[in-house]
Amino acid sequence: MRLRTKLSIVLALLVTTLVANVGLSVWSIRFLEKELALPLRSMESVMQRLYTIKRTGERELDLVWQAMEEPQNIEVAQAFSELNEIESQNEVKLRELEALPSVMLRSGISTIENLRARTEQIGQANALWLEFPSRENGRALIDLIDTRHELIERIEGRMLEDSRLAADFGQGLKTRVYSILLVTLVGALAIGLLMVMFIRRWVFSPIEEFRGGALRMAQGDFSQPIKVHSKDELGQLSSEFNRMGMLIQEMQEQRVEQARLAAMGEMAQRTVHNLRTPLAGIRALSETTLDELEPESDLRDLQNRIISTIDRFEGWLKEMLRASTPLELNVDELNPQNLVESVVDAHRSAAESKGMTIELTCDSVPEMVVGDAYHLEHAITAILSNAIEFALSPSSIHVHLGQRTDNHGRYWTLRVANQGPMISADLHRAIFRPYFTTRPTGTGIGLAMCHRVISQHLGRIEVESPLDGAQQTGCAFLLVIPVNSSTQAPKETGQ
Repeated sequence: MRLRTKLSIVLALLVTTLVANVGLSVWSIRFLEKELALPLRSMESVMQRLYTIKRTGERELDLVWQAMEEPQNIEVAQAFSELNEIESQNEVKLRELEALPSVMLRSGISTIENLRARTEQIGQANALWLEFPSRENGRALIDLIDTRHELIERIEGRMLEDSRLAADFGQGLKTRVYSILLVTLVGALAIGLLMVMFIRRWVFSPIEEFRGGALRMAQGDFSQPIKVHSKDELGQLSSEFNRMGMLIQEMQEQRVEQARLAAMGEMAQRTVHNLRTPLAGIRALSETTLDELEPESDLRDLQNRIISTIDRFEGWLKEMLRASTPLELNVDELNPQNLVESVVDAHRSAAESKGMTIELTCDSVPEMVVGDAYHLEHAITAILSNAIEFALSPSSIHVHLGQRTDNHGRYWTLRVANQGPMISADLHRAIFRPYFTTRPTGTGIGLAMCHRVISQHLGRIEVESPLDGAQQTGCAFLLVIPVNSSTQAPKETGQ
C-alpha cells in the first residue's frame, strides 16, 4: 500500500471522528430541546392561558358577591358590563387554548371539552342572572365559576406533575447523553491513539531506520542494510538506498582490487624482468655446454633437463605477466557446444590416467553465441583442470552445458561438478583472487584468469559446495555467460 494511501486512510479516520463528534453533539442538543425545551415551552403557553382564565374567574366572583351582598356599593349595570367583557376575554383565551397543538397531550381531550362546557354554562348562568338578578341565580353562577376554578387547578396540578416527571426524565436523559458523549470521546481517543500508532509505524519508524542505516553507511558499514518493511514510497526509498550502498561497496571493492592488482602487477613485472635476464643467461650457458659435450656424455641429459626447466619457468613467468595485464577480447560468433566438447576431449586422457571419467551432457544449447573463443577455452580449461586435480579417484566429473532465460536476457551455462573436497563458504570469493591458492604446488592464476575472462564477457561464476551435506564433499562451478555480449548477467549475492 502506498504511503499516500495510508495517510489518506488516517486523515479519513480523523475527519470521520470529528464529524461523528460534531454530529452527535448537534443531535444531543436537538434531542434535549425536543424532549425537554419544546414540551416546557408548550406547557408554559397552556399555563399562561389557564392562569388568565382563573384570575378572571376570581374577578367574576368578586363582582357577583358585591352585586349580591353590597348592591349599594357597586353600580349593578357596570358590574354586568364587566362580567360580559370578562367572559368575552375568557372565550378568546379558551379558543387560543384549544388551538394549541400540545394542549390535548398535556390535559386530555375530555378535560378541554369539560372546560369548554363549564365556560358555556357560566355564560348561560351569567345571562340568566343578568336577566333575573335573584340571589339563587347569583349563587348558581358562583358555583359554576368555582367548579371551573377547581377544574383549572386540577389541570394545573396535572401539568405540574408532568413537569416534575419531565424534569426526572430530563435528568436521566442527560445522564444517557453524557454517557454517549463519554463513549464517543473514548472512541475518539482510541482512534487518535490508533492513528498515532499507524503514523509511527508507517512514517516515523521507517524514517528512523532509514536514518540509522544512512548513518551506518556514512561510517563505512555496509554489512547491515536498511530493513524494508513495506512497498510504499519509504520502502522503495529504503530499497534504492540499499542498492546504492551495495553499489558503493562494490565500487570500493573494485577500487581496492584494482589497486591491489596494480601493485601486484607492478611487482610481477619487476620480478619477471629481474628473473628473465639471469634465466636467459643460464639457458644460453646450458646450450653452449650441451654443444661442447660428447654425444655419449651422461651430462647431456642433465643439460637438457636444465633447458626444459628454464623453458617451463619462462612459461610461468609469461602466465604471471598475463594475469597482471589488461585483458583484451576479440569477440566473434562461436558454437559453445563445439568449444566445450573440444576442451573435454583434450582432458579425457588426463582424467582417465587418474582413474576418473568425464560425463558431458547438453540441454537446449544455443547454436551460436558471441564471445572470445581463445580466452573462453582457457577459462573452461582452468575450471576442468581444477576439477580433475581435486576429484577423488575413482569418480566421475559431470559437465552440463545448457541455457537459461530471465528478465535480463538469454544465457548459456556450463556446470562442472566433482566429488572432491568441499570449498568452505569463506573461500568462495577468495579463490578467484590472483595468486591465491590452497595447493602447495599451485600458482593461484588459473581461477583468477577464468574469473577475469567471464567478467569481461559480462557473465558470472557461481560456486556451490558442498554438494553432499552429510559427507561434506563435492564442489560445482557454474558459468553463466550472456548469449549476446551486450547483456550483463545479474550478480549473485556473495559472489
